[in-house]
Amino acid sequence: MVQPEKAKGVWIDVRSAEEFNAGHLQDAVNIPHDKIIEGVKALGSDKDAPINLYCRSGRRAEAALTELKKAGYTNVTNYGGYEDLVKKGLK
Repeated sequence: MVQPEKAKGVWIDVRSAEEFNAGHLQDAVNIPHDKIIEGVKALGSDKDAPINLYCRSGRRAEAALTELKKAGYTNVTNYGGYEDLVKKGLK
């Protein structure tokens, strides 16, 4: 099976540190959803750079997406839940 291409840009896991430590996508950064603005600012991401979010089900990622868009980030995508991404072949 061919592994699907992972979208370009930074991948942010917005789950808790405990959830992140139990398993996450390779090269993903852990920034809990309630600290998303400070965390993304600390990364130094350009407001137009691709930011890819995921969590357990997509709900926290959607909350983080809303906050980032309010803060002026324009290229943010909610990829839903970690388990679903793994089932699709992302690593």
